[in-house]
Parts: sequence; structure tokens; C-alpha cells
Amino acid sequence: MAAAVIASDVGAESSGTGPNPGMTESQRRIDALSMALKQMKETTVEAGRCCDGLTRRAQHLDTLTTPASDASALLTQASSNLGSTLVLIKDAREKFDTVADCEPAIERLLQGAREANAAAGSKVPKRAMVGAAAGA
Repeated sequence: MAAAVIASDVGAESSGTGPNPGMTESQRRIDALSMALKQMKETTVEAGRCCDGLTRRAQHLDTLTTPASDASALLTQASSNLGSTLVLIKDAREKFDTVADCEPAIERLLQGAREANAAAGSKVPKRAMVGAAAGA
């Protein structure tokens, strides 16, 4: 194989054909490899520039998405807090409704206690009775 390459180099040298008639086949190959290497270096530099640009864009995107993610987390927490508050409000309303439903019975009980107290002739002030009934 090496002999064939050498023979083709010798033939090319003497034939004088090709783009540069005075150049040997080896010199043409070296020039072609040099051109390919130069093109690879240029492509590598351009790829580096593209990578730098992508890095800058990714950092910019990160600066945009990080606050959005933080805001989303805060909104999720706020939603959870609102749900908990709603449950507490419903519970408080049910308790208030229960007290409102029981109020007439409590009033009747208080009135009965006052009447019983008056019939027994107790000298307990009216205010003390209200406080005692509220504590019961």
C-alpha cells in the first residue's frame, strides 16, 4: 500500500497535472489537510461563540424563571392558607349558628332562674345572676 502511495507521488511529480502543476501529490495532501485543519479551527471558534451565547441566554432565562418560580411557590402557599382559613371560617360560622339556635333556650333558662330566685326571695343582684348564667 505504501509503495502505491509513493508511486502515485512520483507519478504526480513528473506528470505536472492538477491545480498546481509544480506541486507534488504529498504537498497537495498536506495543503488539503492544512485547509481542513484551518476550517476545523474556525468552526471550533464559532462553536465556542455559540456556546457562550447559549450560556448567556440560559443565565438570562434563569434570572427570569427563578422569580416566577418563587412567586408560584408563594401563590401556592397563599392558596393553601386561604383554604385553611375557609375551613376555620366555616367552622366558626357553624358554632355561631349553634349558639344562635340555642339562644332562645338559654334566654328561657335565664328567665326561669330569675323567676325561681325571685320566688325564693333571694337578694342576689340581677347582674350577678346574668354573670352566673353566662358562666354555666
